[in-house]
Amino acid sequence: MAPTLLYQALLRDPGRPIWVRLHRVFSAWVQTMGFPPPDAGRPRTEHEHAGARLVMERRSGCGRYVLEEPLDDGRLRTKAVFLDGAPGWVLVTVEQYGGIRPANAQAPGFVPAYLRTARITDGGIHLVDRAEVVADDEVNRFLRVLTEPRRRVPVVVVTPGRDGENAARADRLAEATAGAGVVVRLADRLAENLFNRLVGGELGVYGGAIRTYTAPFDPASERSPYRHPPMRFAKLREEGALEKIADGVIGRASAVDLPPEVRQSLPVVLRVLAGRADAAELDGAMTPRRTPVDPAREELRRKMMALTVRPRPPAPPVPPEPEPVPEAASEPVSKPVSEPEPEPVAVDTARPGETPGPDLAHRVAEMVVKAVRQELDTALGLAAGTDSSRDVLREVRTLGLHLAGLRDLLVSPAPSGAHDDLRVAHELLREEYAEAVATTRKLEERVRWLERALAESGHPVYGVPTPEEPFTPTSLAEALVEARARLTHLVVGPTDASAVRLDHADPVLSRTWAAKAWDALLALDDFARARSSGEFSGGFHDWCAGGSGGRRVIPTGMLAMRESASVTGNAKFSQPRTFPVPAEVHPSGKILMEAHVKLRAVGYPAPRMYFHDDSGGATGKVYIGYLGDHLPNTRTN
Repeated sequence: MAPTLLYQALLRDPGRPIWVRLHRVFSAWVQTMGFPPPDAGRPRTEHEHAGARLVMERRSGCGRYVLEEPLDDGRLRTKAVFLDGAPGWVLVTVEQYGGIRPANAQAPGFVPAYLRTARITDGGIHLVDRAEVVADDEVNRFLRVLTEPRRRVPVVVVTPGRDGENAARADRLAEATAGAGVVVRLADRLAENLFNRLVGGELGVYGGAIRTYTAPFDPASERSPYRHPPMRFAKLREEGALEKIADGVIGRASAVDLPPEVRQSLPVVLRVLAGRADAAELDGAMTPRRTPVDPAREELRRKMMALTVRPRPPAPPVPPEPEPVPEAASEPVSKPVSEPEPEPVAVDTARPGETPGPDLAHRVAEMVVKAVRQELDTALGLAAGTDSSRDVLREVRTLGLHLAGLRDLLVSPAPSGAHDDLRVAHELLREEYAEAVATTRKLEERVRWLERALAESGHPVYGVPTPEEPFTPTSLAEALVEARARLTHLVVGPTDASAVRLDHADPVLSRTWAAKAWDALLALDDFARARSSGEFSGGFHDWCAGGSGGRRVIPTGMLAMRESASVTGNAKFSQPRTFPVPAEVHPSGKILMEAHVKLRAVGYPAPRMYFHDDSGGATGKVYIGYLGDHLPNTRTN
């Protein structure tokens, strides 16, 4: 199973060498767990204690410190990879492998101490180890930090509380999110009022509340205030409120794509540490390489841009200018020479909320057809080239589903800020793709190691028949089509539009979500078959937690079998989670579905799949009510 990323922070360090300070704070941290003091003079040290394993290695200005700790049915891996540069960088990650439930997302204990060793930044702003107090005379300086365009991490603003606890809340948040966020506490109401006047009413934070400001942030151009989620004072007093804020901060920081120079130097560091590359490769590894332009892609981009140019309407006929009447017949008539009038430019006069005219609608339809024609031709070619009629049918159904989704996206009005949301999601989700690539490489290395071990033991795998290649969906829409055709104990409801919306938001990353969704659909079908036949009597969580005997399961950390009372008790949030079912399941023909699969634990967006289990009831099936982006709740309100 792929690991769950609980924490990630990129720390830019101008001091050289990095390893001296990092080694000191990391060593002090692991000693609190019972490890002996690591020898700083050795390039590699390795220790085991109480089931935990510590490896600290460095070579030629780079290094990696790894701590693996045991969990219930899993393990937790904390890793710090670093490279000296100008400035250098440290990439800190915490990943969970297996486990009954996800561990808390929070900064490792050595990070605050490391932030105190130098002026560490995220590439744009200073990362501090504790909550920073801002008085009214410092609000303007803080606003420059908040609007810094190079800022990568979220900034949490804490207002003066009504119960005197917000100072302690700010300190706890700063400790939990160290390196992945910055926490600022406004000193008093005067500072609060000044800050709110500067950022504007919709973007302010009031009356003891706490608000997280995502990067980038510019009050003058911000059109989506809900990108920066607030938590009201009343909510702060509920159990787990601070953990929710910390999860959001860490999730947003972990989802930001690494800078190009770090992304290209990280593999070099890992090769050097593994002994597969010479240290000389580190020279210039931080210099960004210019990406060559793909001529075919550039030509496609040029054509798409050409489609967006509105044609100029024909100029209206100019009436002939009347002849001037001369004052005296003896004086010659001189007609003034006029400058040519500028050619009129077509302007879209449709106002917000009005239906566009037929000419504009026709142009939009023509643009969409041209834009998707190449994709449709390619997909139909693939469908025609397959040998199996099932594959052809699936391709055709998937195409139909995508076309229906495109129609719904065009017909339905886009909500305010939708384009901004897609842009932000595109920027934030690149890290998930990099995560999937890294996991694939790890699995490939694991397979090669197992094959070598089998060969050395006299049981080579060569010549053994390879099992049939499993179906892997390329989109959420394709997963739904295949589930309807193949999985007999599942009923998929009308959730196509929400699934297609995610597919078109980012076609690359939708493959990752589709693979997870397909695993969950297979596990639900397997579970429903066993429970409806009497082979199994528990619920789906029990099925996955005790997975054995060839069961298809998913990690229990992906499951949530209940929603909070604040969601189920509020019609504003419960109604979007109410989906159609047969009358045998519920007489009203619909039911509130609380159980759901989290295709992404934290971050934005966070796709969800809601289901209702009737495998032990009248129909013996599981009903899929929704597959799409995160539904609204108290945190997104």
